[in-house]
Amino acid sequence: MKLSTPVNIDSADFNLTHQTSLLLIGSCFSQNIGAQLTKYKFTTTINPSGVIYNPISIANTLNRVLNNEAYTESHLTSANNQWISFDHHGRFSSPNKTECLNNINQELSAANSCLKNKTTLLITFGSAWVYEHPTHGIVANCHKIPAKEFTKRLLTVEEIVEQYTELVSKIDDNIIFTVSPVRHSKDGLHENNLSKALLHLAIQSIVENNDNCSYFPAYEIVIDELRDYRFYKDDLIHPTDLAINYVWEKFGACYFSEETIELNKAIQKMAAAANHRPFDFNSEAHQKFIQGYVVAIKNIQKDFPFLNFEKELRQLKGL
Repeated sequence: MKLSTPVNIDSADFNLTHQTSLLLIGSCFSQNIGAQLTKYKFTTTINPSGVIYNPISIANTLNRVLNNEAYTESHLTSANNQWISFDHHGRFSSPNKTECLNNINQELSAANSCLKNKTTLLITFGSAWVYEHPTHGIVANCHKIPAKEFTKRLLTVEEIVEQYTELVSKIDDNIIFTVSPVRHSKDGLHENNLSKALLHLAIQSIVENNDNCSYFPAYEIVIDELRDYRFYKDDLIHPTDLAINYVWEKFGACYFSEETIELNKAIQKMAAAANHRPFDFNSEAHQKFIQGYVVAIKNIQKDFPFLNFEKELRQLKGL
């Protein structure tokens, strides 16, 4: 008896390891998978401009990162008693102009440093609907400015493909594209479906014409394989932690070698031990427990010296 529609995914023709540098950018999937990669001690840089949904704003960010093109005060706008950037998420906004600008440029510089190394990019498109400002063009975030100040429209496949044809030509590293499974229901469900279809068509064209580009079916896993509201949060739009963990397992099966999967299991075991809270920290039994896991961590570090377990060691020792 089949109770779901499995999404069959072939293993990728390249592997991600704990020594792979990853830059993740775009919608919530990049944030969610980035958090999992960080948890398992991969080297990650996640959303240097904050969560961004539309492909054009994502491309604009990547071009700035590639060129290490810092922002200046002229790129900031005052709105609702905050200094904002139309290229950035609201987490960068601040009543202090200098603070806003410094935070923006620090993350841009960190992302540029990431791309100087051998880096895998994971790009997640969220929506093909964009908002255009008369002076700033397509914006990444409207920052709660009245809608009447923007023009809303749907991107075309050609616009997206044109942007990424130029962008991908500057990048030799592997690029993984995904489409966010989160429905943008505020646009309307039909409008959301149009948007997602455009994103899929654009990615298909990009992948077909660039050998270093591939597609990971996060959208299909959630929408088709996990086709049940128990996998969604109370808003019935965002995936639950269970769904995210399921997609993570599928992601690992696609991109991780057996050695990497086994190392992830060991890292998870060390993290669980570090988070253990005993009834009596000073008991003989717990002290043996601590010493056993300290030895286990040191043994892992002999084989994988690039992994940092300082946090777990401090937790085990109660520091």
